[in-house]
Amino acid sequence: MTSGDRARAVGHVVLLGPDLENLSGFEAALAAGWSPDPRRAGDQAYIFGELQRLRQDRSGFLDGLVSDGERHTGLKPPPLITRLFWIWDREFCGSISLRFQAGTEELPPAVSGHVGYSVVPWKQRKGYATTALKLLLIIAAKEGLDRLVILCNEDNHASRRVIESNGGEFFRRGPHPSDRPGQIKLYFWLRPGAAG
Repeated sequence: MTSGDRARAVGHVVLLGPDLENLSGFEAALAAGWSPDPRRAGDQAYIFGELQRLRQDRSGFLDGLVSDGERHTGLKPPPLITRLFWIWDREFCGSISLRFQAGTEELPPAVSGHVGYSVVPWKQRKGYATTALKLLLIIAAKEGLDRLVILCNEDNHASRRVIESNGGEFFRRGPHPSDRPGQIKLYFWLRPGAAG
């Protein structure tokens, strides 16, 4: 799926590839204090920095978000492929990404699972994350992925409900090297072929 494609709608929510036409919604969310990285929620310096980068070079910022969908980690292939989507209901609602390496379910140690998402605060607890994850599982199945890992903080009950409502199977509790020391994560398997 390219950045201009849309995922099939479930209800009134769709996944859009980031584009200049809708970048103002992303910008407004940053200006309101939303962080695209849930691990940096409330980090005003980070959010302000992202907002400044966007305002200084809108096209360059967008190119950095989509960057042809592939990012290399380390020196060895296969590359880490990242598919970023905006959660949309006629306005910006957040973002969700699918990260994977072709031909394997393994991920580099610094990558905290195959899926990451962040919904803007004013759209939370309304089913947006649940629907976005359901749509992303359809995309993952089309990519040929059979099993994904998704993590959430141990105390993030809302995220755990989102994962479990999409068939998430708990398999481990513990820290992840990409997060701050002492932050305990819950690890779940997701099976894209079972979605839909």
